[in-house]
Amino acid sequence: MQIIAVAARKGGVGKTTLVTHLSVASWQAGLRTKVIDLDPQTTASEWADARGDDAPDVISAQSNRLSKILEAIREDTDIVYLDTPPAAGDAGAAAIEAANLVLIPCRIQAADLAAVLRSYDSARGQDRRAVVVFNDESPQRRKSIVDETNTVLAMKGIETAPVVIHSRIAYGESQDQGRTVLETDPNSVAADEMRQLYTWVTKQLNQKGAKAEKSASKK
Repeated sequence: MQIIAVAARKGGVGKTTLVTHLSVASWQAGLRTKVIDLDPQTTASEWADARGDDAPDVISAQSNRLSKILEAIREDTDIVYLDTPPAAGDAGAAAIEAANLVLIPCRIQAADLAAVLRSYDSARGQDRRAVVVFNDESPQRRKSIVDETNTVLAMKGIETAPVVIHSRIAYGESQDQGRTVLETDPNSVAADEMRQLYTWVTKQLNQKGAKAEKSASKK
């Protein structure tokens, strides 16, 4: 079972949007997918309520129950997404500790970038691979600014995903329906961006799994 934590010490950066869309992408790819909502605002849980009986399952939980829940679902789950609250605390730390990969959504703004450094330090402090995902970005922003920000973060040793998720009305509209753009408008640019990000994330998990198997075979 693979576990992805989506974490950032700042609100409004699109954590739940990434969680819901990536989880639906996993489900559409045939993976047994679950979401664990650790955020007291329960946005992901409310999204699931609007979906009715449609997968993926969303479990609302407190951080002190996370390890037991993960153990309980391990046998019938391929991938889990952990949605976390914006504040530093037990929930974020527990999610990062449990994760195979940590995604840190971020907009190219000073306050967001400062929060990224804190989130990244938390992940690295727990020896977890963390990757920044530029999210909710203006489609009009010059690519050179994105490239410059990538360079600045790289100089600090911070990895960024190659796929940028842009601000689009379709994301919010689909969320309001308990859906994602992968379902409401699968041929859209927004859906294509999310599929590209999902493909990249899957590749990272597969590479890690292959490395772990190779290391085990040498012992």
